[in-house]
Amino acid sequence: MNLRVVINRITCFLVVTVHGCTQTHGPTEPTFGPREKTPSRPIVDPGLSYHSTRADTIGLERDLRIIESRLGPLDPAIRDSLVVLEVSYFSFTDTTCTRIDTSRLYSGVMLVHKCITKDVRSIFEAFRRDTFPIAKVIPINRYGLNADSTGWNDPASMSDNNTSAFNYRGKAHVPERSKHAQGIAIDINPLLNPLIRHGRNGVIREPPEGRYDPSRPGTLTRTNTARYLHSMGWSWGGRWPRPQDHQHIEKSRGNCAHVNH
Repeated sequence: MNLRVVINRITCFLVVTVHGCTQTHGPTEPTFGPREKTPSRPIVDPGLSYHSTRADTIGLERDLRIIESRLGPLDPAIRDSLVVLEVSYFSFTDTTCTRIDTSRLYSGVMLVHKCITKDVRSIFEAFRRDTFPIAKVIPINRYGLNADSTGWNDPASMSDNNTSAFNYRGKAHVPERSKHAQGIAIDINPLLNPLIRHGRNGVIREPPEGRYDPSRPGTLTRTNTARYLHSMGWSWGGRWPRPQDHQHIEKSRGNCAHVNH
């Protein structure tokens, strides 16, 4: 089932926010055609954990056409293999992400290549088993397009500590497509796992307000990524020499035909 079919099957709208926020219910507009409405974006407020559903991917197909007009067409082999995957996870009780809420599981959706769905389910199962918290999982399209429409607004998603996967965009500083554009990479808790780049003007962090402290819950480390990822052919950006992309995990070998492209 391709992306267009998956999104067109959405029939209801549900956004649930937690920590005392409101719940909203109501009908959706179809994804394509003149009646399509653009949800207000972003719908998220920094610092809270959120539940997301398939309805949060409404508008994604339209956005993707805009991005393709700037970057060129997405490989049909990737486009037609994207699926909306629901995951469940423990989250935090507070906005400082210091205490884990073990009283309930939250759920959210992300867009991934179908070749990694089994792996992603296994990774989140391992997160739950270890009570590894995820701040939130909201589809990247909910943060809107970036300023030049060459992808969705990754800086806004990172600053919101959002865990996300597919994003059709270029790879910073090089012409090749990123693993996110192939649907085979995930950014985990970016505020807790920032990308760190050492340059002439000092240390640059993405997101700028991110802080890497391996002792904090929700932080990826050499030890836990070896346990979560290695057997499935995934790798962790925190092992890269420069930059160290602590939030980034990707499928680097195995059952995806395009994984080495």
